[in-house]
Amino acid sequence: MSCGNVHKNLITVIFSGCMATVGQVRAASPDLTQFSIEDLMQIKVVSAAKIEQAVQDTASAVFVITADDIRRSGVTNVMEALRLAPGVEVARIDSSRWAITIRGFNGRFANKLLVLIDGRSIYTSVFAGVYWELQDLFLPDIERIEVIRGPGGSLWGANAVSGVINIITKNSQNTQGGLAALTAGNEERAIAGVRYGGKLGDNAQYRVYGQFTERDGLVTPDGRDANDGWNIGKGGFRLDWTPSAQDKVAVQGDYYKGNFDQNYAFPTFVSAFSEQQLAKIDAAGGSVQARWEHQYSATSRMGLQAYYQYADREEPLYAVDTDTFDLDFQHSFALDDRQEIVWGLGYRRNGDRFADTMFATVDPASATTELFSAFIQDQVDLIPEQLRLTAGVKLERNDYTGWEWQPSIRMLWTPHTDHRFWAAISRAIRTPSRGEDTVQANLYVLPPSPLTGNLPTLITLSGNSQLEAEKLIAYEIGYRARLAEQFSMDATVFYNDYAQVVGAVPGTPYLETGVIPPYLVAPIQLQNAQSGYNAGFELAADWRPTQTWRLQLAYSYLYSDIENPNDPVSGGGEGSLNQISLLSSWNLSNDLELDAWGRYVNKDDSIPTLSPFNRVKIDPYFSLNLRLGWRPRKDLAFSLVGANLLDKSHLEFIQEAYTYPVEVQRSVYGQMQWSF
Repeated sequence: MSCGNVHKNLITVIFSGCMATVGQVRAASPDLTQFSIEDLMQIKVVSAAKIEQAVQDTASAVFVITADDIRRSGVTNVMEALRLAPGVEVARIDSSRWAITIRGFNGRFANKLLVLIDGRSIYTSVFAGVYWELQDLFLPDIERIEVIRGPGGSLWGANAVSGVINIITKNSQNTQGGLAALTAGNEERAIAGVRYGGKLGDNAQYRVYGQFTERDGLVTPDGRDANDGWNIGKGGFRLDWTPSAQDKVAVQGDYYKGNFDQNYAFPTFVSAFSEQQLAKIDAAGGSVQARWEHQYSATSRMGLQAYYQYADREEPLYAVDTDTFDLDFQHSFALDDRQEIVWGLGYRRNGDRFADTMFATVDPASATTELFSAFIQDQVDLIPEQLRLTAGVKLERNDYTGWEWQPSIRMLWTPHTDHRFWAAISRAIRTPSRGEDTVQANLYVLPPSPLTGNLPTLITLSGNSQLEAEKLIAYEIGYRARLAEQFSMDATVFYNDYAQVVGAVPGTPYLETGVIPPYLVAPIQLQNAQSGYNAGFELAADWRPTQTWRLQLAYSYLYSDIENPNDPVSGGGEGSLNQISLLSSWNLSNDLELDAWGRYVNKDDSIPTLSPFNRVKIDPYFSLNLRLGWRPRKDLAFSLVGANLLDKSHLEFIQEAYTYPVEVQRSVYGQMQWSF
């Protein structure tokens, strides 16, 4: 039996065992539309400090997307929900691919953003980033999404450079009984999910779920069908057990299998020297995760988490299967009434096995890497209830760059119960990935020209085993306030100083004569060649004009100036990004809701990438989503959603390499949820 089959059988056995138990008790989730502004500012988050804190008491640029925000926005996936947060750039590449980042450096694999699900990292070590198309979560199970803008390396380690996104799912106690959900429309062809939760004795609750999603393809800029439809099936379980008043245990797992049609422009030496190809992508994987929390006293607690995840992926660029084992220990305790310490240890093991394709090779084909880490954070109230200092550092030992350290210092000043100021200075690093270390790839072919002796030119990319970690020093200042009983705002200004950023550096061209016809090869290599800065401003505001009407504003501005002095061709580039989001949620009656979500995006980006064809300007665009929701009974809800209503289609992003532009279309779909 193959290693991949063992993985699949293991998760299947665990999942089937949980399916065999049946129970039936319901627990209702809180309706956050009824919460006051003060209540919302008291929502607890854990990602900013690795201990539970109210949003208003965090010395970080934190934004919480609640379960109710997700529902009222009418989105069908996590990726679209992230557009609600200031400072988060969400751009759809095609029907199944997204480019998502915080504070710049966006791409298919935005490698400076750490994404977690219940504390489990989904950042792939293969090419440094997130396969967003695989994160087809069952939205009713999400409790909240915590978005930390800015470095989180002192707590979360390498790759938490520009921000941290932690998707937190509900405790099984809050998902008792049954739930069936169905979405259908012209683009969202079918999203069908079912969940059931029950009890195991008096101290344990569980849930199991399954979901199947099928989405239609988008269109090319000239209006043709891009034929890039996709489908994915996913199932999972969660068990929450409270063996004693001091202990909590959570065990969860999932399995997915997806089929994706994705367009690529592959290099060729004939015709237009670029061939559009509709590639068939097969992906499967799963995870098992367990967490134990023990409270020694009112001021001392411990957490131990372990998870295993694996993934198989096959596409024309590469075929790879990976597995990851992660172990994390954390302990927090109070030295006195004014000081709290959090410290922890971590270990991660990544393994991968590549198969060569006609476009790329990875040598060696298989590798195992390890990561050891330790962190400590000290939080001190210098003046009780007025001035708090938080200082921390994380040390890591990785197989690419050796020892790395990531410190931060943060200050929170509360001159008044409704006003808070904070400031932070942080250092964060991003370590190289397997692909950057050893990849050899053919990127594109330039047509013959007199400068090349009328020969075509093949541009090749090679990794670099001597890459060092990318480095960031970040400076942040924030203000958070409740300016009136029904109005709050959160503003942040930041400046990020980047060094040793990985970029492409041209090598010496040479003539390839071993083939017919001959061609010129222009190699480029990944090096720590880039440096520069980005800076910006972010604003979030929440206003309740009446008890039945809520307005949520998110605005962000980013300016980037990145230089590559070792590249005489592109040299470097500047870019700016303006984003505005306004969500209006209006309760027309007790059972009728009307939501309108308008967005504006203006991106002016001349920063170089790996392809000469994707410096096409992305035109500014307005987007409008409308949702009408009706709940005829407590256990039944319907909604009708229109998305991207202001234009027939628009372009949001062009991938860095193997570019094939695809535009996002207008869509209409209906949604239904039935609780039983």
